[in-house]
Amino acid sequence: MAEQFTSLVNTFGGLRFTDRSTSNWSDPTQDLLKTIREMVTSCQSTSANAAHVGTVIEGTQTPSGEYIASLSALRREAVALANITKKFSDFTKDYIMAYLISLASPWTLEQKMLSHFSDEVKRIAGNVLDDETTDESSVLRIILEECYAQALCDSGTLHPDEYFESLEESCFEEPYDPDFESEEFYEHENRLAIEDSYAEASRAQCERKAERKGQQREEWIRFWVRALSKCHDEPTTLFYPPANLPSCCLAEVPRYLFRAFDEESSGLSDHHVVASAESISAESERSRTDLLSRPPGESARMLYNHLKWFASKDADNLMSWSGSLLYVIQHAIRKCNKRCCDPAEVYICIVDTRKFPRGQFARDKSLLRAYRDAPELDQRMRSFFDFRLRDPRYDNGEYLSQGVLHHAGRSSVVSLEQLIQAGLYDLYRESADASAGNLWAERVKLLRSAWSDDHTTTQLDIHYAVKVARECFNGFDALDIALVLLTLKERKLRTIVTKEQGHQRNSHDFGPVEVQRYTTIMKDMVAKGRGIPIALFAFATDRQLEEIFECS
Repeated sequence: MAEQFTSLVNTFGGLRFTDRSTSNWSDPTQDLLKTIREMVTSCQSTSANAAHVGTVIEGTQTPSGEYIASLSALRREAVALANITKKFSDFTKDYIMAYLISLASPWTLEQKMLSHFSDEVKRIAGNVLDDETTDESSVLRIILEECYAQALCDSGTLHPDEYFESLEESCFEEPYDPDFESEEFYEHENRLAIEDSYAEASRAQCERKAERKGQQREEWIRFWVRALSKCHDEPTTLFYPPANLPSCCLAEVPRYLFRAFDEESSGLSDHHVVASAESISAESERSRTDLLSRPPGESARMLYNHLKWFASKDADNLMSWSGSLLYVIQHAIRKCNKRCCDPAEVYICIVDTRKFPRGQFARDKSLLRAYRDAPELDQRMRSFFDFRLRDPRYDNGEYLSQGVLHHAGRSSVVSLEQLIQAGLYDLYRESADASAGNLWAERVKLLRSAWSDDHTTTQLDIHYAVKVARECFNGFDALDIALVLLTLKERKLRTIVTKEQGHQRNSHDFGPVEVQRYTTIMKDMVAKGRGIPIALFAFATDRQLEEIFECS
């Protein structure tokens, strides 16, 4: 690989870029980053000059023959550059593939599967590299996220079953006759029919084989989880339950999660990342270790300390989110009142969880259940775990992320001031109650109770909901967010929403009643669209929301 890179860079070095000619380097790998940066600058300059030349040529009114020879020479160099560019593009994908293989131990299943799926991994890498909207520092993370998704999905192009099937096919002797069965096969079938001990041994062998295949599937998935945590520019730490935590089953994540933050919030939160305290501390490497892979006592204590707000500055690798916009708005209001600061200094971040890999977020209850029986828990911690699990009144749909979460391009950040100016307090006047500004969970509980009866929706309600959504949540479907806002309160619906048993169970897992309302309506809309998620995404006017809610 090093020799190929040296050869390719030397080829680039021999090309003449605009007004400068890069000399051949004796050892281009000595200062690789500097070399690459110089090549990027040269390519940018060449592209700009080429565009300028093209513009001049197109604008020439009276072409002259004296320029033909020079244009021919320029074209020849451009063709040579195009050929080298193709080689460099292929080499970049090869380099990424080589990097991934280097993450697997030699002669392991992971390495064999990477070799088997090499073409597909390169195709995924090529698609990401060709996307001009992708930030360079995010390329590797996005490639790994897509590979992870394809390995997880039953119909994914990197699903391990495809590898196992190819192995089984390769075991057939050539030429293979599908209508032919050997004498050994018939003997095996006869023994299964008449010998109980042989049949039992055969069943045990099949079970061991299936168990081994399951373990190998886990190895493949875990490889991509580990690769994401090692991503150089944008490490991603996922929740992935290990085999020794069979009780840990991660709950489904609602489509939208919200987080309120200000300059005094723990860790780091801004328009690009949400990073835990541990990830920005001297122990930042430790933040790449999944909570579920740490010693049970350490994990239980971190979870307890975080949820109780006792976490030490450098030992907390968790960050909180909520599926309830009501809960997060009240949190933002309380932050503003507690600090006596301007609403412009308090922010709310919304993320579309569909754009994140599975395991990016974990329900607090899923983690509490996983560690509720840990022997390291003392009575105080155990009582708190039981309280969080059993009292639904204070279930605010909390979800956790860990390490550094790179949300830019998959999120929107808005200040409390922007929400108020756009009409939040016009939609929900109760939120403007100054006497309740210092309350949080209790205030949310009171609002849920007050808003639990069916209310008639006014056209002004819809107007303000859409206005807030359009002005504040850039990059998100305005009318979908308007539905999130409107379902903070129980409202009369024009049509009866079908509540199938499965839908009721899944939406209940999301926690707060307002999240269940939104989820139930959305799933009903999808179902009525015969599986096509037309829901609100095709809506263009406020009137279409009026087709959902009874309006006055």
